[in-house]
Amino acid sequence: MSGSAPEKTWVVVLRVLLGAALFFAGITKIKSGWQLAEAIANYNLLPAAANQIFAVVLPWWEIAAGALLVFGVWTRAAALLALVLFSAFTIAVISALIRGLDIECGCFSDASSRVGIRTLAVDAGGIVIAALVVIMNGRNKA
Repeated sequence: MSGSAPEKTWVVVLRVLLGAALFFAGITKIKSGWQLAEAIANYNLLPAAANQIFAVVLPWWEIAAGALLVFGVWTRAAALLALVLFSAFTIAVISALIRGLDIECGCFSDASSRVGIRTLAVDAGGIVIAALVVIMNGRNKA
C-alpha cells in the first residue's frame, strides 16, 4: 500500500474484532442452513424464497467480510459490506421489537439468543465500528 498512511492501532483493533465477530458468525451459520432460513423467516420481512436465498449467501458474506477485515485486505470494501449487513440486521431487529415478536435472532447458531435490546445494541455497535473503519480507511488514502 504505497502512498498511504499506516493504520492507527485502535482502528486495527476495531477492524480485527469486527472481522473476527463476522467470521465467527458466518462459520456458525454455515452448518445450520434450514435453521437460519427459519430464523430469517420468523422476522416476516421477506418472501419464502428470499429467506432461503439469504440463508445460503449471508454466512458467506459474513465470512468474506470478516476474513478481509481480519487480514486487512480490501479493508474499506469489507467494512462497507459489514456496515450494510449490520444496518440490515438493525432494521430487522427494530422491526421485530416494534411488532412484539418473540423470536431467536439468528445471530449465531445459538437458538437461545432472542431478539431484544441486547441484540439491538450489538448490531448498533457493529454499525458504529464498521462506519469508523470505513471513515478511517478513507482518510488513509493518499
